Amino acid sequence: MRLSSSRLLLLAAVTTVSSAAEKPQVIPPERLQNYWLLADTGSPMMPNSGKNLDAPSCAAVSYVVEKDGTTSHVKLEKIVPDGDLAKVAVSVVSNMHFAAAPQNQGKTPVSTYVVMPFNLPNANSTNVADRAQRARALDACHLDNYGSAPKENVVPIR
Repeated sequence: MRLSSSRLLLLAAVTTVSSAAEKPQVIPPERLQNYWLLADTGSPMMPNSGKNLDAPSCAAVSYVVEKDGTTSHVKLEKIVPDGDLAKVAVSVVSNMHFAAAPQNQGKTPVSTYVVMPFNLPNANSTNVADRAQRARALDACHLDNYGSAPKENVVPIR
């Protein structure tokens, strides 16, 4: 069977669109390092004033890491308590850039999320009460639709 040039062009266009629209694999945050490694966080926008800026809190932000390592579909899922740190969390994730992990040579796009701590006790604190307060605060931002409860992922903000 011989295909005409217009059918070949149509077939090529459909193939290109279907591969460009590759659906990202949904993964829990603790598996992200199997696909992508954080290369840069850029400079987040920090408000000078606002609601609950000094309150111990967390923000859960979902996003997609695209084939080129940029983030897209950035969405604030939770902020506990409600406040203007949500803008900071979204800004941080929007500016993230990733490099493919060695085992991700095909640069598989993934959908995941990150929980960002704000004004919480240090993760390395030896004080049991501090560690418990931090764990309670971060648990409030866990998203069930991504799999198991994440280990703490801290995003460095410069």
